[in-house]
Amino acid sequence: MRKGDLIKVVELKKGINTILLDRIYPLEPFKSKNLNIITYMIDDEVMKDGSVYANKLMIDAKSSESIELRVGSGYLVEKDDALTNQFLSYHGWSGGDGIYSFNLTNGKDGFDLKEDVKTLFFFGDTFVGTSDENTHQRYQPHLMPNNSFGIHENGHTKMLVNWQEDGSVSGFYKVDPRFDLSGTVASNATYYDRKEKNPGFISGIHPKSLEITFDLYTERYVSHIDVYNYFSEESELLSKRGLKNVSIYGSQDGKHYEHIKDVKLDRAKTMDDKEKINIDQTFRYFKWIVPTEKGVGNHNDEHFKEGMYAVNLVKFYHGSQQYRDIYTTSNSVLLKDYEHSWIWLQDGAIIGDYLYTLPMVINSDLNQPEGLQFCVKNVSLYKSKIVDGMPDYKNATMKLAPLLVDSKDSQWLFGAAMTPNTVQAGAKNPDGFIYVYGYKTTMGLRELVVARVKEDRFEFFDDWRFFNGKDWVTDIFESKGLLEHISCEMSVSQLLDGQYKDKYIAVFTYDTNTPYIAYSIGDSLVGPFSEPQKIYHTPEQEIFKSTTYTYNAKAHPHLSTSTSILVSYNTNTYNFEHNMSNNLIYRPRFIRLNDTTK
Repeated sequence: MRKGDLIKVVELKKGINTILLDRIYPLEPFKSKNLNIITYMIDDEVMKDGSVYANKLMIDAKSSESIELRVGSGYLVEKDDALTNQFLSYHGWSGGDGIYSFNLTNGKDGFDLKEDVKTLFFFGDTFVGTSDENTHQRYQPHLMPNNSFGIHENGHTKMLVNWQEDGSVSGFYKVDPRFDLSGTVASNATYYDRKEKNPGFISGIHPKSLEITFDLYTERYVSHIDVYNYFSEESELLSKRGLKNVSIYGSQDGKHYEHIKDVKLDRAKTMDDKEKINIDQTFRYFKWIVPTEKGVGNHNDEHFKEGMYAVNLVKFYHGSQQYRDIYTTSNSVLLKDYEHSWIWLQDGAIIGDYLYTLPMVINSDLNQPEGLQFCVKNVSLYKSKIVDGMPDYKNATMKLAPLLVDSKDSQWLFGAAMTPNTVQAGAKNPDGFIYVYGYKTTMGLRELVVARVKEDRFEFFDDWRFFNGKDWVTDIFESKGLLEHISCEMSVSQLLDGQYKDKYIAVFTYDTNTPYIAYSIGDSLVGPFSEPQKIYHTPEQEIFKSTTYTYNAKAHPHLSTSTSILVSYNTNTYNFEHNMSNNLIYRPRFIRLNDTTK
């Protein structure tokens, strides 16, 4: 339907009239002078002044009158059942969520592409097995790898599961064991600003030698290091594990080291005690060599001869900027366990001939209710070379990404959406930056935040800058909320045609997992953004009942035009048995946001 098309004719009676519509419409203004008050509503929520969207109207009429309801300027949603049905399968791949799309042909990421391209769909948790085509029951055993692919080409979609030689199934991307460790590992010393308790680094008992190596991933100027020596609230006595005499070395290649200085560290008296070590050197690698003689390399004495060497935190700085992109190892660790983590994808970008993605690292948390028994441990970076039109997942590299931090009241997490404003991505006004969106969560409310980095420095997180509402700064905690009520997955894309030409549309599920899909219009990649406007009420909750919910809507610009925007959303249920009883539930749905002015 287009602007001005007739929706329905309504016979009003004097007084209050309730009008129900079959969907959410943008409505033309009413011209009748017979109407006292017109209340626009979406379900039972009254819209704010200025909104023209409604699926329910309350009209106070002075007298009886016949009025016409007509389509106004805005977006009107149409289901894309043809594409949705391509994601229904009864054998092999049988459902997934977290759907992101990537143009493998040329990396262009905007609306209004003229050519057909090969698209990679990237799914999160995936059901694999056989289902009954009549009853839709999932037969046991049903497997669940944590990620899978789909290839969309020439109008058709083919699902890909990573089958192993022995007939078992696995995700295409797995957590590198180096980044799946818990215990008293060296990486604790550079694990910053998280709410969970950090046990610090503790060496093995009476090690023959002790080296701690800090890899900053690229050459960095380090002005100074802040050391928070070991302290435990369990007993003040344990601070005698703290490091004492340390020799600091630097290297560009990790093989040939230069001596920087020797330092003597004090015993910590509180968790917040720190010592500043001036460095004024440029290296990629820094190595600490600690003599393993009790009372020399640590603060052991004749009354405490435990033989462990420990430190709580080590922070590297360039002036006021704290480096966070650090991989820390040691040749001696007291306790090291594997956490058996998995990944849930977030967005990504194609840069050159590589696909970069920023998945979350996930762990089990059995203290949570059914369907929510997980916790987010980290954000990670996966880098895959595109070979013969597909990401070479077998040779993908992984590193942790310092894009998840906590303060007392809020949490910041980046990677929910990505907009490459580059020549390769086909941006209208490229500036060479990749814009990475995330969310700041405070008391359950999520606000949009954004960072950016030059495309050739994407994998070096200490080159990222965060938008504080005015400037781009180095401190992730200064990231300012730009738009409220967003979801954990979403999109921000520039419109090249239509009523909002040259502006940016953010598409998301209103408050993450409500039945409402919403959009907002921004003047630039960093806003300002308009108030969120609900545009679609997903029907799956009413269709499948029980604990069904929908979540994480986003646009797929390279599969869309500016005036007919393809949007996906996920459907799931908190009840596992409900999911097993019906394979129609857990899979993506597709709709189109059609510009009524074109």
